[in-house]
Amino acid sequence: MAVLPHTKEQAWFRAAQHMLFSAFDNATLQSLHRASNVVTLERGEILFHHHDSATHFYLVLEGKIKLYRSSAEGNEKIIEIIQQNHTFAEAVMFLAGKSYPVSAQALVNSQVLAIHSDAYLKALEAAPQGATRVMAMMAQKLHSCINEIEILSLQNARHRLIRFLLSQLSTAEDNEQRTIVLPVSKRLIASRLAMQPETLSRLLNELKAQGTIEMHRAEIVILDRTQLEAID
Repeated sequence: MAVLPHTKEQAWFRAAQHMLFSAFDNATLQSLHRASNVVTLERGEILFHHHDSATHFYLVLEGKIKLYRSSAEGNEKIIEIIQQNHTFAEAVMFLAGKSYPVSAQALVNSQVLAIHSDAYLKALEAAPQGATRVMAMMAQKLHSCINEIEILSLQNARHRLIRFLLSQLSTAEDNEQRTIVLPVSKRLIASRLAMQPETLSRLLNELKAQGTIEMHRAEIVILDRTQLEAID
């Protein structure tokens, strides 16, 4: 998939609407513009490694970025998949030492806007109202992490999968048919749910056989949400 190139001006037109930047005046945005750059990544290219010095945080302009940790044995644990128009690594700027706690890799051809962390901290000092936006975003991410911990703490792989499927559904009446477009490959979903790909495939096929879901490549149709919630 080809990535359409973004100039810094185009990137900042989008960034200025993001909650991390929308509280700043034009002069502050201009200073952040000067302290940023657009980074183009090929599929599989590493943006940064675990323990690298955390000089920047990022806004995804195009593509998808995988955040992950690797064990000494070479096993990979996916922490999060960052989608278009979302930021990552912004919390690190507030930590002592400022090294990245994860590695970041492009899942597809991608572009990100890299914003220098020190410049952003100076902007917050000059415009304290921006700190409220940052705190709100951190609270949202903390809530998301707590939910993920809850899911992963469930020992039953079936329950982890069902929680994931339900989390992908928007609010709807219980028995309304809903289609989920999987954000990444089933292999990556399996990794994030702490199970083997074969286990994920088996569980999906079991749900299909029960008449709870239908599968069409990267789409999963929830046929009976009530039944799915009852299993959970």
